[in-house]
Amino acid sequence: MPLETPANAFNFRLDIAGQLVGVFTDVTPPAARVAAIEYREGGGGPAVRILPGRVSYTPVTLRWGFGLSPVLWEWMAAAMAGRAEYQDVALIMNGTNGDSQTGRFNMFRCLPTACSFSQLSALGQEVAIESMEIRYEGLERIFP
Repeated sequence: MPLETPANAFNFRLDIAGQLVGVFTDVTPPAARVAAIEYREGGGGPAVRILPGRVSYTPVTLRWGFGLSPVLWEWMAAAMAGRAEYQDVALIMNGTNGDSQTGRFNMFRCLPTACSFSQLSALGQEVAIESMEIRYEGLERIFP
């Protein structure tokens, strides 16, 4: 089996319902955790058995230049108005040429749950940044 080159972490995009929604400065990637349920079998001696329990997912956080993605703001505005517009979201990692996929995370039944904006200062020269937290109910990893 040949050795693979690790994927880079600087060339990525986000698709919502199959459409590219913007360019991001950084993304906190998805993560999953399976709770361990411990039990001891009768007559099994001192050994503790482990069963898979509830699965939980950490939120994904997106950051981008202020005002560049009205699609995300409209999605958040719907959630703030009490309308749950669940979307499937894909975080796609691209190769250095920008075309080839080196990895992909599909997140299912996603909903934006928080948004924030960078501090504004007349004395600074930083780019204004928006951020959004997305929660999801399912995760799939696709290998190239």
